[in-house]
Amino acid sequence: MKTTSTLKNFTAITLLALLIISCSKEDDSQPINADAADITAYIQSLTYNPDEMLNVQETGGAPSLRTLLNETTDYSPPNQGTVTGCMIQDYNLNSNFDDVAILRPTNGVIFPGALVVGDQGMLDGAPTPLSLERAPLTLRLDLPGIGSNGNIEVNNPNNSEVNSQLDNALEWWNDNAYQQGYVNASNSSYQAATSYSSTQLSLDIGLNVAWATGDFASQLNYETNTERRVASIAFKQVFYTVTMDTPLSAGSVFGPDVSLSEVQNVLNSETPPAYVSAVSYGRILMLRMETTNMDTSIDLRAVLEYSSGVNSASGSVNATYDEIVQNSSMSLVAIGGNAEVALSSINTANIEDGPGSLNHVITGDNAVYSRDNPGVPIGYTIRYLKDNSLAKMGYTTDYTVEECGSLPYQHQEITVTNNCYHDTRFRLRYKGQNSTTNYNSQYYELDQDEVANVTPPSGAHDVKIRMEWQCGAGDFNYLAEYDLGYVSTEKCYKFTGGAFCINSSTGVPSVSSTSCN
Repeated sequence: MKTTSTLKNFTAITLLALLIISCSKEDDSQPINADAADITAYIQSLTYNPDEMLNVQETGGAPSLRTLLNETTDYSPPNQGTVTGCMIQDYNLNSNFDDVAILRPTNGVIFPGALVVGDQGMLDGAPTPLSLERAPLTLRLDLPGIGSNGNIEVNNPNNSEVNSQLDNALEWWNDNAYQQGYVNASNSSYQAATSYSSTQLSLDIGLNVAWATGDFASQLNYETNTERRVASIAFKQVFYTVTMDTPLSAGSVFGPDVSLSEVQNVLNSETPPAYVSAVSYGRILMLRMETTNMDTSIDLRAVLEYSSGVNSASGSVNATYDEIVQNSSMSLVAIGGNAEVALSSINTANIEDGPGSLNHVITGDNAVYSRDNPGVPIGYTIRYLKDNSLAKMGYTTDYTVEECGSLPYQHQEITVTNNCYHDTRFRLRYKGQNSTTNYNSQYYELDQDEVANVTPPSGAHDVKIRMEWQCGAGDFNYLAEYDLGYVSTEKCYKFTGGAFCINSSTGVPSVSSTSCN
């Protein structure tokens, strides 16, 4: 009897323990939204064209497409090989972005995993938040050495809770992985452009003026004109990226108490749901250079890349670039680093000569993530909740490039054909630009049935072409000379005729100007 009683007591205790464990598991599990399947089906039924909604441009698959619409020139007649005037070119620029730079306060709307309305409001960099109760989500922080501590579980996904959990993960990395020698991988990119309009510049350097306010917007408003030239270079330095795990279904992102009717009240085919799938943290720098050097043969973008250390030059080009930098005005706008927003001017007169003379502005302590230099959100990507497709945003602008000044005259090509019985040759004689000194080109020798093409040097004037022929293996003999002046259209000449010769007065060929068609 005692054994039976003991067995009954053990069985009762075991059942009670299992019941407690079962209840505990039920308490820990997340409530299930009864409308989740219906919400998913409703979102899947929404019909919209993201490309039309977000103004996606036809660029042939490239990030941008630039098209020359019109070109006009207004130059004075050449004088000693120099022409003075203007060339005006009208362009259209189409660009698409799937990575939006954060150039203005987002007021808690943009954070990893945030729900937003995926409509035209995204085009200005300030999407509309979607205020419905959320289900828990998982984020991933991609710092090296962080392991499973980079998996961030957020039970109540809102701006404050996500940032609080992210701070905890970053603190773990600083206390552990950073102390073990881990450093965030280098992830920097740059884009440079000459500014002809604020919109054109912003699209070319990937910092759309439509997304900007304050100092960044004002720095984009400097434009090249006939008295000054302006170029900018933008650097994006990503310290780390936080990504959201892809939702299992559209309805799974909503909390257990969100009903289908609530979703239908705020979401439809004109206001489809989307989510912030990734946010990059780091800093953005924009360096602007303004110069009165109007020599359009010098690419201002190349000067800026050279002085920033992302490109190099040599010899006389190096010296020319240094001179332009030291006689230009420069300013720097920074988002991120120790100061969230900083605007400063650079004393170019004190800049050390040589490639990378401005590199100290770009590198240094602020270029690497640390506890004291955490960076700020600088970019994000958005995906549609319906199918997790990437939201791509399109922008277009027309702008005009006007380049004025004195330029060397550009000659057209001269073609000479030898269809005669003898070997022939020719050379050019001309005066140099803004000079009365005569120069001779090399001789261009033509065997029978050969063709040669030559173009007078830029800036040459008073151009002449001398034609000669050869009798057997003897000396070359003068045949004709043409005074071309400036070669404004393609010129063609042809040697013909000739016969067996004993000396320079027998079997002489002829040469004449012919059609180039």
